[in-house]
Amino acid sequence: MLAFFASSSFKLLSEQTRVSYAKDLRLFLSFLESQSKSWRDSTPADLLDYEHWRRRDPANPHRVSGAKFSRELAACKKFFDWQRQRGAMAANPAVERATPWQDTGGHSLRPKDARSTRVKWLTPRAFQQWRDVGLGGRLVDDSREASWRGRNDGRNLAFADLLWTSGLRLREAGTLLVSELPETDPNARYLRARVGEAAAKGRGRDFWMAADARRELDGYVASTRATAVSRARREGRYAELPGKLVVVGRDRDRLQVRSSAADDPVTTVMVGQLDARDRARLFLEGPDGLEPAMLFLGESGLPMHYESWEAVFAGASRRCARLGVPVACYPHMLRHSFALRMLVTLLHAFDRRMGLTPDERRDYRLLFGDPWTLVQTLLGHTNPQTTRDIYLEPVSGLQVDLFLNGDQAGASDDAFADFVQRHLADTGLVNLGRES
Repeated sequence: MLAFFASSSFKLLSEQTRVSYAKDLRLFLSFLESQSKSWRDSTPADLLDYEHWRRRDPANPHRVSGAKFSRELAACKKFFDWQRQRGAMAANPAVERATPWQDTGGHSLRPKDARSTRVKWLTPRAFQQWRDVGLGGRLVDDSREASWRGRNDGRNLAFADLLWTSGLRLREAGTLLVSELPETDPNARYLRARVGEAAAKGRGRDFWMAADARRELDGYVASTRATAVSRARREGRYAELPGKLVVVGRDRDRLQVRSSAADDPVTTVMVGQLDARDRARLFLEGPDGLEPAMLFLGESGLPMHYESWEAVFAGASRRCARLGVPVACYPHMLRHSFALRMLVTLLHAFDRRMGLTPDERRDYRLLFGDPWTLVQTLLGHTNPQTTRDIYLEPVSGLQVDLFLNGDQAGASDDAFADFVQRHLADTGLVNLGRES
């Protein structure tokens, strides 16, 4: 069993997938052990028993959705495929549909609702309330709470705005280097940069972020981050840190680095191939001493692990609930919200109320693709069907509503925004925030 985790088949998976698969397999193997059964003797019937326990057994207080079990099934298939190929098993028991000779009653393991995840979204108003109250120490009336002691306001607000305006995944945003931020342009509303393949599920891609969010990051770097770096230098944290890599040169997307020992040889690494662990080890040496190359730091002055943002967001949501703001948010919800805003905006752009003739709309599609293709590009999905599977439900009826009730939408942007908000509220998937 341990040989699988040391195999190239497992190591070639992304870090996040490896962690998820390891947890999923541990749970499944523990289930088999509770049945006094070895994984070598497992059958499709055992997988069906496991599926029942995970999804439908009343005795299990932590039942999961079809989408979650589908991911667990993928981990089991990967494990058993590898074991079968090396001769440890005659067949893979984690098949999605049993063959006639297998004792499963013809049932399929793959859940029918594997793609029915009802993702949640925030409107701009709801996000602003959650951001200001949860992260910024504001009260419902927009005044600042006198007892608020948020030492990391600048960092937390800048990170939330980065996710909100870019649609980056948590790992992509949470492991950014300062040098990967886009160049500022006073004439641009959105700025383009690039996220490396090791951070972006193995596929490097361009992303766009709002110029306002970029300026907020500059403020964070010059204030909260600079304070944390100065404190860490004074306390000697960087000098004593083992395993760090110091950047001594850069040539486009290549970095020349050496270990902490000055006489160690200099090696070259590709920025895009640096995973989260590598990025946390990178340091720059300036006139005042060492500092981390990663953008987001903890109060200690050391790089934050990107998963730590989940706790920051959870704390902000608890504060909102305590103060009567009915908005909860987690990092990936901001990616969903970005996708929804882009879809609605692009659908509106293709609608006749934007003044485009049929020929102009056809030319636009030929040049840039349809709204789904554009959102696919913004999110970094390799397959447009993935974009549709995840983001179709909240907007599936919007185009029908626009066609049947177009007169209600009006010609102005404000009238259209009100129309869209009413439609999205009816889906039950969108948090509109607290009424003023």
